Amino acid sequence: MGHRITNKVSIGGDNSGRITQTGIEAGGAEAAVSSLLQLVDRLTTEVRGQDLAKQEVLEDTLTDLAADLRAGDSAEPAVVRSRWEKVKGLLGGVVQFSELVAKISDQVQKIFG
Repeated sequence: MGHRITNKVSIGGDNSGRITQTGIEAGGAEAAVSSLLQLVDRLTTEVRGQDLAKQEVLEDTLTDLAADLRAGDSAEPAVVRSRWEKVKGLLGGVVQFSELVAKISDQVQKIFG
């Protein structure tokens, strides 16, 4: 069951605070992408030097994904999702990365879903 937001919103008067829409603070999207990029960089570091199936393809795709995330607003959501699905497929069944893969999947879904 989804988390229900129960904050009451009062409209009227002056509001100099941030506007929140669909649970993401305006300006907070950059922080979310930055957090996602840190996770992808961590996964890239952990994957590097392993002897996994299609190791080179995996590293190249992670590098491309990180470049997309660094591009900020110009990143194409469909490309980000596609690259992540490819990484996920290549890492499928590799238990040592499952927790990190789950965290990244959750972030990709929230930001680019």
